[in-house]
Amino acid sequence: MRPLVLQVLAGRLRRAGYMVHVPAYASVTLTPAQNAERLHLVIKDFPTERLHIVAHSLGGIVALHLLEKYPDLPMGRLVTLGTPAQGSKIARLIKPLPVLGRAFGKSMVAGLSGAGVPQHIGREWGAVIGTLSVGLGMPFLRGDANDGAVRVCEAEHPAQTARIQQHVSHTGMLFSPLTFTSILRFLQTGQFSPPLMPANGA
Repeated sequence: MRPLVLQVLAGRLRRAGYMVHVPAYASVTLTPAQNAERLHLVIKDFPTERLHIVAHSLGGIVALHLLEKYPDLPMGRLVTLGTPAQGSKIARLIKPLPVLGRAFGKSMVAGLSGAGVPQHIGREWGAVIGTLSVGLGMPFLRGDANDGAVRVCEAEHPAQTARIQQHVSHTGMLFSPLTFTSILRFLQTGQFSPPLMPANGA
């Protein structure tokens, strides 16, 4: 997604009190790892002691490479939205096609192929996983629980410390108030479930 598509989510985060930066990256000409290196040049000097990352789809894989390669970044939490952390069936099916396959470019390398995706990032990671199968990927994903682009099983990863499934589509989660509430809760508490109230209500 281009930064313009992320502005609704970015605006909600700003209104919640966060300083927000929305970077662009070259998903066709650079690998996720190379994009992570470029992103590090942008954020390494941010004047903050706490760095949270909210990433959608392929951006989540870029974030995994970033956090694995640069563990000295300020601590914070990672939230991924519909990120195919185990690779993408759609990408593997379309990549060999003469014209359509070019859209994935170098994002297959240690990314959408599923091979070489980082396994350890050293911080809390919450994943929002969509289950509303609406999107261009529907014909390729029949029979699998998915968000219209990414299968539920592809969005799960053993390094996640929390995950939540929501009835939203791959793109729709960027605009969903429900998804935003979950993002905010995880950034604040490290979990998606609200804290339990004491039995006496105090």
